[in-house]
Amino acid sequence: VGVAWNIHREDFMSNSPFNTLRLRSSYGITGNNGVGINNYQALLSYSADYAGNGGATPSQFGNPDLTWETSKIAQVGLESTWFNNTLDVNVDYYVKNTDNLFFSQRLAPSSGFTSIDYNDGQLRNSGLEFDITAYLIKAKEAGDFKLTLGVNGELLKNKITKSPKDYLTGEPKVFDDNLNLREGRSIYDWFMREWAGVDPANGAALWNMYYDDANGDGIYNTGDTRIGNMETFLRDNPDANVQQTTTATYADATQKYVGKSAIPKVRGAFRLNAGYKNFDFTAQVGYSIGGYIYDNGYATLMRTSGLIGADNWHTDMLNAWKEPGDITNVPRLAPGYNTDVSFASTSTRFLTKADYLALNNVRLGYTIPEKFVDKLSLSRLNLYVSGDNLMMLSARKGLNPQTLISTSNSGIYMPMTTVSFGAKIEF
Repeated sequence: VGVAWNIHREDFMSNSPFNTLRLRSSYGITGNNGVGINNYQALLSYSADYAGNGGATPSQFGNPDLTWETSKIAQVGLESTWFNNTLDVNVDYYVKNTDNLFFSQRLAPSSGFTSIDYNDGQLRNSGLEFDITAYLIKAKEAGDFKLTLGVNGELLKNKITKSPKDYLTGEPKVFDDNLNLREGRSIYDWFMREWAGVDPANGAALWNMYYDDANGDGIYNTGDTRIGNMETFLRDNPDANVQQTTTATYADATQKYVGKSAIPKVRGAFRLNAGYKNFDFTAQVGYSIGGYIYDNGYATLMRTSGLIGADNWHTDMLNAWKEPGDITNVPRLAPGYNTDVSFASTSTRFLTKADYLALNNVRLGYTIPEKFVDKLSLSRLNLYVSGDNLMMLSARKGLNPQTLISTSNSGIYMPMTTVSFGAKIEF
């Protein structure tokens, strides 16, 4: 359902800086069918033994209440033109509440099943989108120089507004330790172990470990409780005296929300359009500011993996710790390499700023004058050269944060740079 209102300058006041205003709003409900055809049913699996005897065993724990996710979307927008149609400003704000989220809960081994799918909880996505176009130089006559600059962007927020209930007990979950989700948090908040650098004395990798300091002496010792998962520990021990130290044992490090998100502060693109006589020029530059990406590609190259050959490493390995007193962020390779098996495991060590500036496209065209086109029985002929993915500036060479939260596929290359030539013919 949508509604729109139009206001023109002559309807308001003649000396107003705006030419037109258009206010629009809408509300709608959509369903997301992420449920398979048989997901709600209790299923049996049939098989035969070596003797050919058939049998049936339970293979899926059914849930007859499993249904679609439901999203309720409210939106309000403003379209406007200003200063004698030299500036267009369009702004949209939206709120999308999604109910009956899909969750999977682990079951006790005695049930004979690993998990059950069910619906619960609520997720909210809200954001502000803008599109601004400035007609900096307008052509008074055909062939005069003209220049237009545009910018668009999005500011996004994401939050779990209602935590799911435990499927078996019906009690609300303070923290879903299956998906690392908590009410009031974003599903894009990073939850992992914190990297603490390298021990200059022996080159060992270090991570932060938090503990309940029972005697308040500020030292982790006998009687203190190591915290494995900060959220579940504080859920059960809200009055704990939490202190921090470091550990060289990855498994002892504490998993927690690290205060970083994969969501950027703002992302969008710049557009440039220019023309002079028979030439036309366009360019688009994508940008993103804020947010963090997990660079698994870099993590892979910081250990032997066989990704590209058997022993290819990132050149940062040259900065590895070598002798006592070295200050570096790359742990020792020998003799500890064979024993420090977790130095490249998941941690904030490989969280990387997701800021980027990308030159996505540049196009230069030339329209053949009419006197020549008429002889070819054409109405218009434009010759052009165009380049795509010409430049990418990011926190690390080879890192492309444009569409990824985590570079889980370490073999992904940067987008291919292409240059093409063509002609646009109109009869």
